[in-house]
Amino acid sequence: MARYHGVTTETVKRLFVDAGAVYLNYDESDERLLGATRGGNTFTIEQDVREIEVDGARGPVKGLRRIIEVRAQIVANLLEMTTENLKAALAGATVEENGTHDIITRNLTIKDSDYLKNVALVGEISGSQEPVICIVKNALADGNFSINTADKDEAGLEITFTGHFDPENLDEEPWEIRFPKMAGGGGS
Repeated sequence: MARYHGVTTETVKRLFVDAGAVYLNYDESDERLLGATRGGNTFTIEQDVREIEVDGARGPVKGLRRIIEVRAQIVANLLEMTTENLKAALAGATVEENGTHDIITRNLTIKDSDYLKNVALVGEISGSQEPVICIVKNALADGNFSINTADKDEAGLEITFTGHFDPENLDEEPWEIRFPKMAGGGGS
């Protein structure tokens, strides 16, 4: 009996391995590593693709699909607590120095300057010297803020960064994937 599987000699060169690292403003002059994470990180493109139904068709018809909504996100499971990271996790937050503490607060206004140029999940492809880079553009942390503590464990903070469309170009989705070209044509 024949065995069916997708494994080839190239498989070991095509794996996205480990958790990767999350960068704020990747490849920009103010780029910074977000910090240590635990439990992995996630890059997601949620999409609502509408099927246009027509009389006489018995199912989906090629060419009659529309992309209605796109939501690109990176979720980082952060361990490293810093003032800068807490500020990044709270859209619109400000920091005030006060003796021994930084005081983080905010009002209900999110300004254009609160958006990050991008957030990137940078990881390793097993057969490449170049990383895979998953980017959300015009990023803002817009998920809930919750620091999870437990006895005999380290606190964690899940941050959801969502990409936002640029009002000057609403046709360009706010994400990109930079995938390394593989030796021997394995990238295609």
